[in-house]
Amino acid sequence: MADLATEPIVYSFTDHRDYHRESPVIIAEGDGIRVRDTAGKEYIDALSGLWHANLGFSDAELIAAATSAYAKLPAFACALGRTSAETELLARELIAAAGGSFRSVYFATSGSEAVESVVKFLWLAANTSGTPSRKLVVTRDSGFHGTTLGAGSLAGIPSQHNGFDLPLPFTVRVPRVHFYRDHVDGETADEYVDRIVRTTRERIEEAGPENVAAMIAEPVMAAGGVLVPPDGYWPAMGRLLADLGIPLVSDEVVCGFGRLGHLFGHQRFGLEPAAVTTAKGITGGYAPLGAVLLGPELTAAVAAAADRHGVLGHGSTFGGHPVAAAIARANLRALHERRLFARVAELEASLRTSLDGLLDLPAVGEVRCIGGLAAVELMADGAARRPFDPARRIGRRVAASARERGLIVRDLGDVIALCPPLITSPSEVAEIASTLRAAITATLDEEA
Repeated sequence: MADLATEPIVYSFTDHRDYHRESPVIIAEGDGIRVRDTAGKEYIDALSGLWHANLGFSDAELIAAATSAYAKLPAFACALGRTSAETELLARELIAAAGGSFRSVYFATSGSEAVESVVKFLWLAANTSGTPSRKLVVTRDSGFHGTTLGAGSLAGIPSQHNGFDLPLPFTVRVPRVHFYRDHVDGETADEYVDRIVRTTRERIEEAGPENVAAMIAEPVMAAGGVLVPPDGYWPAMGRLLADLGIPLVSDEVVCGFGRLGHLFGHQRFGLEPAAVTTAKGITGGYAPLGAVLLGPELTAAVAAAADRHGVLGHGSTFGGHPVAAAIARANLRALHERRLFARVAELEASLRTSLDGLLDLPAVGEVRCIGGLAAVELMADGAARRPFDPARRIGRRVAASARERGLIVRDLGDVIALCPPLITSPSEVAEIASTLRAAITATLDEEA
């Protein structure tokens, strides 16, 4: 089985120098927050697959919705002026659940495709409105927005560009928000926010605000290190964008559908985006689906462009698939009927309590928690903010040690990322933290 796994598959986000030397984890089944591999070993999946299995791996309601939908209409496209009943209902329910700020939904099959689509819609709107120079997109260092050509160009993670001739030249790169790592000694959180917002303004003004179509940003950076912004960051950034006349696209591929304790992450921070991109948790991970929620101005611009050109030359065969739409509708119901937003508040509290206990370890510099997202930043000297030598690959070794102990996490360099299913109980969080403590301790003991 190991040979089969290592030969025919090109794994996403994988260091292929390593996985050929290791036995890959091949998962056979899952139940709740736990999965089992083909050898029968059980793991707590504290990453929810890849930030997406929000309700765990055996939710009866989502499985029933998929089974029923397959029996009624197993395939249909949302294209050519036709769609399925489930897809049409999902669009209406998403707009209603989002609170009335949006007017239309474009369905895709992934987060990358959703981001790629919104960039094309922004460019279409610029051309239609007589401002064809508005083609630049502001994006942040360490941001993740997908891996297709356009979405990968927006990413602020060098590994996504290496060898691919990316980024394409339509981005304005501005600072990330990582107070722990990036603040100057003696600088307060407010002073740090002022500095990076000022730098953001300078870079946008250098490019020319009249040339900028939008800024795209995750409310909380996920793959960039689970970077939680200081309290003043988003209000200051909102004022800056309003002053420059630049709309915000909120990338909620990870932050949406309960992950931050609200339906959408932008709601937690009081943001008013012109569009939202989402995927992953929209179906709880049970089927591929992405979506772009468009506000009134973008909806009108796309409609005007379609009128001008006759055919909107953009689409997706599987975007809005009827089975995926049925699962997404069941997921929306579950979020509300099971009071999962309140449960996320409890999950956040238990993550903070349990993971803060790791701060007594010399190798733990910072713990970050918000909603159902968390990160443990590993440092050679946390107080001095002195990182480990990257060649030691401490984060990767900690993740491997955790996996040996039955815990799946993700190493983002020397940051251990956690994104447990929203149904994770306080006792299960305590087990995650205890196992992670053992993995960190064992890794550092190897070099003692």
